Amino acid sequence: MKRSKIFIRLIVFVSIVCVLFSATTAFAKIYHLTILHNSDHHGHFTKFSWNGIPDVGGMAARSTLINIVRAEVEKAGGHVLLLSGGDVNIGVPESDLLDAEPDFKLMNLLGYDAMVLGNHEFDKALDVLMKQREWAGFPFLAANVVKKGTGEPLVDPYIIKELDGLKVAIFGLTMEETKILALPQPLETLEIRSVIETSQELVPKLRAQADVVIALSHIGFYETSGAGYRTPGDLKLAQEVPGIAVIVGGQSGTVLEEPEIIGNTLIVHAGEYGLYVGRLDLTIDSDTDDITEYTYKLLPVNLKRQVTYHDISYYMYVDNGYVEDSEVLEFIHPYLEQTAELLSQPAGEALVQLVGDKKIIRSQETNLANFVTDSMRAKTGAEIAFCNAGGIRADIAAGPIAYRDVLKVLPFGNTLVLLDMTGEQIRDVLDYAATIKPGNGGFLHASGLTWTNNRGIPEQGMIGGKPIESENMYKVVINNFLAAGGDGYTMFKEAPQYDTGFTDASALREYIMKAGKVAPKVEGRLTIIE
Repeated sequence: MKRSKIFIRLIVFVSIVCVLFSATTAFAKIYHLTILHNSDHHGHFTKFSWNGIPDVGGMAARSTLINIVRAEVEKAGGHVLLLSGGDVNIGVPESDLLDAEPDFKLMNLLGYDAMVLGNHEFDKALDVLMKQREWAGFPFLAANVVKKGTGEPLVDPYIIKELDGLKVAIFGLTMEETKILALPQPLETLEIRSVIETSQELVPKLRAQADVVIALSHIGFYETSGAGYRTPGDLKLAQEVPGIAVIVGGQSGTVLEEPEIIGNTLIVHAGEYGLYVGRLDLTIDSDTDDITEYTYKLLPVNLKRQVTYHDISYYMYVDNGYVEDSEVLEFIHPYLEQTAELLSQPAGEALVQLVGDKKIIRSQETNLANFVTDSMRAKTGAEIAFCNAGGIRADIAAGPIAYRDVLKVLPFGNTLVLLDMTGEQIRDVLDYAATIKPGNGGFLHASGLTWTNNRGIPEQGMIGGKPIESENMYKVVINNFLAAGGDGYTMFKEAPQYDTGFTDASALREYIMKAGKVAPKVEGRLTIIE
């Protein structure tokens, strides 16, 4: 009898344990989360040519791709987040002329969940940024951008999305170097705080509120990703700030075929211009909040490869091809009509290619840099013109030049500023310019002046073929970005200034129109001894 009672009690105990285990298991849930992302859009809302390959990218094809993925994921019971790594602004005239209105409104139409502020979101006045936020209708994020004095965030530092019980925190990080790379005026009332310190303070708080923490960053992949300046970069962020499950990055144009894994953090980058949409599929255990599985793929947006047969070029998709979304095309059409007539106006003809590719123009003298600085002098009558390489954004191909081409080269709407500078002050400019490393947007181009950079030491400075005289006064023209101390050229702020109101693009266009046919050359204005 005793044995029977003990046996019965044992059975009851085991049964209770099984029931409790089953109940616990029943409450546990596995979540499937898909993150779609792109970065550094730079005004590419319509399809475009890329390295000679026609009709790639564009938001109409991107819309189709995104909705196909959404349909697949939602049918399987998962959830999709669509994120942007910033720099929606600057790069395509049709967008630039309209303050990127079509881009932000299309992002709203495509259903973006959040965007981090990139440095190019500060290329215009803050009221333009606030207007863009209204057009977008989704959160702009930047945890480390605050108002001076109050510490109040300029935009949302983070959001928490709840997806069928899964809480996902997304916070934004804007590169600290924005205060050097963007026009100073929009940043006068703002402070851009340390990326690492901000994250170290914020992430533990978000971990207490959410199951998964995502950093939406515009700080670049490597520490050398800051347009020639040192930046923490996503690798260092992951190393120094535990608790971030995923870093969705931007700024550096990095194309990662597979996530970079640092500790328990996945880092993903999908290049620039919307050429790819990154797709990260996560399986998340609700008990532990751990990512138990992941897959990643870069989805090309109508990228093609060239096949030549009998000297004729044919093109085939490198992956799937996507039919452009008719609703998006209909939305785009009025904007293209609005800008087409102005942008198609002819300016002249290039007899040679004018080189503005950033891989070249940020490390050596080019014919286009010479032409741009010459046009600045011609417009203002200055003796010397200086231009930062980062202000020149595109080549001009040999052949007809339209106003559109000019605006691609000089998209920022910078104005020309005249300064009276002594020879000693000009030497200060060259002292600083000589320290700028190749690849940096602050790499200096000039007209009316020649000099040698001998391992970081300026030598043989000549103005109009004569040595620089310390006490002489010289009339200098620069863009308003440099005039405000941009790219670290603070010495320009010390000289008397007059903003002419002429834009650099209008000066270049006028210079081309007067010449008709242009073939500028590399003339030895800058000699670099390494």
